[in-house]
Amino acid sequence: MNNLRKLLWIYLALLLFEGALRKWIVPALDAPLLVIRDPLVMWIYFQALRHRLSFNNAFFVPNLVLAVMTAIFSTFFGYGNALVTAYGLRTDYLQVPLIFLIPQILNRDDVIALGRFLLYVSIPIAILMVLQFRSPPDSPLNKGALATHYGTVRPSATFSFISGPVALFPLVSAFLFYGYIHARTYKIWLLIAVTFAILLASACSGSRSCLVLVGVVAGVATLCVVARGKGGVGIMVAAMLVALAVPLLSSTSVGEQGAEQLTQRFNDAGDAQSFIGRFANTMLGPIYIMEDVPIFGNGLGLGTNAAAGMLRGDREFIGPEDEWQRLVWECGPIFGSLLCIFRIALTVAVARRAFEAFRHGNILPVLILAACGLLLLNGQWGVPTSLGFAIFGAGLTLAACEEPVEDEEHEHEEHHDHAEGKSDHSHAAETLD
Repeated sequence: MNNLRKLLWIYLALLLFEGALRKWIVPALDAPLLVIRDPLVMWIYFQALRHRLSFNNAFFVPNLVLAVMTAIFSTFFGYGNALVTAYGLRTDYLQVPLIFLIPQILNRDDVIALGRFLLYVSIPIAILMVLQFRSPPDSPLNKGALATHYGTVRPSATFSFISGPVALFPLVSAFLFYGYIHARTYKIWLLIAVTFAILLASACSGSRSCLVLVGVVAGVATLCVVARGKGGVGIMVAAMLVALAVPLLSSTSVGEQGAEQLTQRFNDAGDAQSFIGRFANTMLGPIYIMEDVPIFGNGLGLGTNAAAGMLRGDREFIGPEDEWQRLVWECGPIFGSLLCIFRIALTVAVARRAFEAFRHGNILPVLILAACGLLLLNGQWGVPTSLGFAIFGAGLTLAACEEPVEDEEHEHEEHHDHAEGKSDHSHAAETLD
């Protein structure tokens, strides 16, 4: 199983640094690196079969059937471009089984170790975002970054686009609050440094979604403490640090400028009711376009910006940008709706497992779910980074539910299960049937 654990670490490393490869190190391989994790995922599947891990869960067959049907109808009734259809298959279906393999490979201790790595790496990533924010838009540091009318950029750090930091820092905050609530899990100096890093990165990002999702994780952490009656001291320490850090960072030129731009973006968005209304519109959008979409859709994968690059040479979306509207626009009212329902059911299944663990005193899965749940539900999977964080985050949520076992007992169980043709962590797949 150690080789599978290493492969998941490689997956995470590519997720974090694939953009750096594309922008700075080997830009000539920009297009192939866009899907660099896909061969790795296929190799993980092959190794999982060798180790007799279980693919038997409630979502494997529906995922496969939807993939086959939408590919067939796209070929005969949609745009019919084989490359675009293949890209649609890898976007919507290829990595879904990985969600249920991760908890058969990792347990809660492994997830905590991954969290420690994310905490450490978030500090230099935040520093890089500050440097990008302070650099002119035409700086090599800001290659591919989105310029703003303030003369700054929305820094993308080691990722290709701002969507990377927006997905990363809520996930980092899940481990941050877990560390505050469960003292001595991570070093206190690391928690303090990451607290400052998240606040600074959120301000520089200019992303309302990033700040809101970090706030959601903080809110869920507080509710966990209230519900369990434990960890109150840790939350109070976190709150005091934030109360000290905000005015301190606001007094710096970077913090002041970043906060000003972020505040303006919130003002442009209107009040909370308008913000919620826009979110509701992304959920209900498919209903509005169904009557204008062909019965079998325009073609699987056609609504992704990668398809626009293949067909037109640019990255502007051909169809709707919102995820569920994209699914309906690509696959038609019937199969597009089924895909939306599939994503809802997938999110509900992962959430149920997380809340089951919470009832047994394990808060880590709920915190990770708070960070990645929306990406799983209706995040833009056509953006490879968003897809990666949705899949990996959901898998970590399930893996955090798996209690670690003693090494000697684990080796015995692994040997026994291999002989029986089962996974040593098959419980995760069985509970989701």
